[in-house]
Amino acid sequence: MTFSIGSGGGNPVFVDETQAYQRIEGFGASFTDSAAYLLNQVATPSARTATMNDLFTRNGGGIGVSFVRNPMGASDLARFHYSYDDLPPGETDPDLTFFSIAHDQADIIPLIKQARQLNPQLRIMATPWSPPGWMKTSGSLIGGALLPSMFTPFANYFVKYIQAYGAVGIPIDYISLQNEPLFVPGDYPGMSMDAATQTTVLRDHVLPALAANNITTRVLVYDHNWDRPDYPDAVLAEPALLASEQVAGIAWHGYGGTPGVMFTLANKYPTKENYQTEHSGGTWVSDQVKADFEEITHVMRSWGRAYVKWSLALDQNRGPNAGGCDTCHGLVTVNNPSGAVSYNIDFYTLGHFSKFVVPGAARIYSANAAGIISVAFLNPDGSKALVAYNDTRTSKTFQVQWGNRSFPYTLSGFAGATFTWTGAQSGGYVVDARSQIQASSFNSASGLQTEGTTDTLGGYNVGYADDRDYAVYQNVNFPSGITSVRARVASASSGGTLEFRLDGPTGALIGSVAIPNTGGWQRWKTVSGSVSGATGLHTLHLVFRGTTSIGNVNWFQFY
Repeated sequence: MTFSIGSGGGNPVFVDETQAYQRIEGFGASFTDSAAYLLNQVATPSARTATMNDLFTRNGGGIGVSFVRNPMGASDLARFHYSYDDLPPGETDPDLTFFSIAHDQADIIPLIKQARQLNPQLRIMATPWSPPGWMKTSGSLIGGALLPSMFTPFANYFVKYIQAYGAVGIPIDYISLQNEPLFVPGDYPGMSMDAATQTTVLRDHVLPALAANNITTRVLVYDHNWDRPDYPDAVLAEPALLASEQVAGIAWHGYGGTPGVMFTLANKYPTKENYQTEHSGGTWVSDQVKADFEEITHVMRSWGRAYVKWSLALDQNRGPNAGGCDTCHGLVTVNNPSGAVSYNIDFYTLGHFSKFVVPGAARIYSANAAGIISVAFLNPDGSKALVAYNDTRTSKTFQVQWGNRSFPYTLSGFAGATFTWTGAQSGGYVVDARSQIQASSFNSASGLQTEGTTDTLGGYNVGYADDRDYAVYQNVNFPSGITSVRARVASASSGGTLEFRLDGPTGALIGSVAIPNTGGWQRWKTVSGSVSGATGLHTLHLVFRGTTSIGNVNWFQFY
């Protein structure tokens, strides 16, 4: 697109590269046993070469996958159940004498090596769905919990894995101790591990074992859905783990809750990072394009450093699978037996981010507009990338405002686009207080989360608000003559008050509106209040007053 000098028209999407947030490590999926087998043994040689290039490079149609999270042993997306130290029932191997990664040397390791050659910036994370059955109360890969007597062998299982992969030239950047520790599947490998157990095992066994072997691989805690933030909160509340630089942060899955919870944990634990490490596309998703644009954008706006889908590849029957998900689909589909490869919509939606946002990029400030969600990045070479999505059924026109330059664009209903450009930003941005300001366009916030809204124009609302929580909006200009404000609010509680204050959460109060009980967290109502004393350019603070769970705000506007 071509920028023009000036502020453009209405419905602005402001981009400000002077405000930088988290660094991005990558986007990707997983070399499950199924994916590696299909790509390595079923795909034709020419299809495999083309597909690996398209997955891991940015050449031509390549999307530049730069982060893979691989199972340590079998997951549900495998041809059969296995670990790296399987023994007959009743036998144990606490010294891990029989440990072997021979299974992975057939398909997984060759493909990882090829992927690393194609994209040297590739990050690799490893996670067990289950350790060997002899370490568990169930005596099986299925079900059970880790035996206390096996805490040390379990820690050494990671050491052996990392060393074995290192020996074949594959460094492991991250591990997590257990995939989905709060869910124990009945037909594929899994294991229960509560927060107290994970804390003990990590602090007293895994970290010491890594240190004793001079292993610098970092650990992500939890590795489960957004709806249980109490779990990582409990683990990181342990002072030794919070202080450890080897504990990198939190891994999250997308099957429950809202990505906005990552924002809360990022504020509470600013030395720890947040990674979305699994969310599969599948037949249960009615609109995968909409779901992906909304979620990946939301993850990035909530301090996510990575966004990882599930299997890189599956076949036309959404397998092979040994239990578990038979409704998931991969980034690509390998037809069995023809060996032809086709690309699923997930490949393209992920590619809107992974192709144009290079590892090491910083997320920079971007505003949402009426009907438009966005996220922007500054790449290490100085280039910019902006992803915008129309979250409504009808076409929407908006203005991308970058410093003192702008361009207009129209997106069809439920359509997204990625814009890239180079150059130095000149000037900043100014928000007209009389425009409709999306509450989710805050520059910073305290105590709040964002979530997807079902209100008319889609996007994200701000909520999970308790007394004195607030959101901050910079560069808001109040022309003379403003006397009122209206806001779009919803609440299923007793509600409270939304205060509008200048230049601080306790700054000058220029007005307020009541947040009533509207009959539901997504039952929206427009409320109004009077305003006085607002002129000139200010940093605006929206401050929630009440008790707990006060309500949600979607947008506000002064007039």
